[in-house]
Amino acid sequence: MAAQPESSRPHDAPERTTYMRRYALDPALAQEFVGFLTKKVIPAREERGFTVESMWLSDGMDELTWFVSRFGDREEFAQAEQAWEESPERAEIFAGAPAYVTAKDLRPVTRLR
Repeated sequence: MAAQPESSRPHDAPERTTYMRRYALDPALAQEFVGFLTKKVIPAREERGFTVESMWLSDGMDELTWFVSRFGDREEFAQAEQAWEESPERAEIFAGAPAYVTAKDLRPVTRLR
């Protein structure tokens, strides 16, 4: 399935898959978590071909939502995601990090506009 409706995507554009990642947070750790993401996690993911499209923090600082994409179909995205999750690099980044996230909602999404 294409990341964008076929009618809005140029016919020669490579397929891009996007996932929404919504995290419930401890508000007391929200700003620290945003710094952790922007300084450590996002650069490492970008080196692996992921692109962070946008990131949103709720006014109550208890929920962070970000959209991450990658060229390829959903199967290719899942393979790259699994390789990231199992990587020694990720393990090193998260070693000793606080439990910032109390719940996750991860799902593929399609950009409509």
